[in-house]
Amino acid sequence: MKTKSNLLNYISHLMHNDDALHKFSIDPITTSEKENGLTKAERAVLRRTIQGLSNNSVNGYSLQRNLDSYRRSLRLLQNVLCNVGSKMVMDTIEETKGKYTFGVQVFCPIVTKTSDEDFTCKKNNDVDKFGGAYRASTRIYTVTSDKFNPTIKEILDATGIPYGTVHNKEGQGFVSSFALGSVNITADISNSCYDLSKNPDADFVFWFYSVNGRANPGNSGQAGQSFTKTTLTPNDTVIWQLIAPDTKYGFKSCAPHEDNVYAKTIRQKAK
Repeated sequence: MKTKSNLLNYISHLMHNDDALHKFSIDPITTSEKENGLTKAERAVLRRTIQGLSNNSVNGYSLQRNLDSYRRSLRLLQNVLCNVGSKMVMDTIEETKGKYTFGVQVFCPIVTKTSDEDFTCKKNNDVDKFGGAYRASTRIYTVTSDKFNPTIKEILDATGIPYGTVHNKEGQGFVSSFALGSVNITADISNSCYDLSKNPDADFVFWFYSVNGRANPGNSGQAGQSFTKTTLTPNDTVIWQLIAPDTKYGFKSCAPHEDNVYAKTIRQKAK
């Protein structure tokens, strides 16, 4: 859905329109400010975001970038803005003792059918045919709970967003579908194609959640912990998206440096 933010609307437009993204890379002032109402500051941040170094090249310093690479940079900015925006919404809610605030937002492709759309055992490219995983979104639902550490399921239930679940052998639930508008968008993770023990290279899409813009430990690239078990802390925002998370962006390992603590940690783990 459209928001009151010209920047968020324009990012959504660039995420699926090749011509618009190409024109922005050539003439950012005209296309963003004059044609789409962005401020100078918004345009400057957006230009710097997508004109930065490639995040999908072997050495990280590619001079030429394809549109998908630009879109990965746009998604980073979109991620930041949605997380910050959800917190700004929470800031407007008066704090009450014993009451805790949480946020939920669902991103999805645009499906023009009036019935179900099944993406089970489909890949990111199949979702891209419908505008991509981030083509549209629900509003940010803000939920107030009596619990300090509710589960994601408890907060999702409080939003009223219709969804379906499937269960693994241990009985843990995973979201298999969201009913958005008149369409039930499904990705049934209980299907055998998602069995990593039989298909270790599977990269099929599923309803993947992140908290405050980042995946929980152990969730990246796989189903991870059930949303019925994962607990939140006050002011957390849960984002759902229909994707096969890509953990291979082509970066080389961090170069050794005495002041680079992260690089040292990576090297130690590799030993």
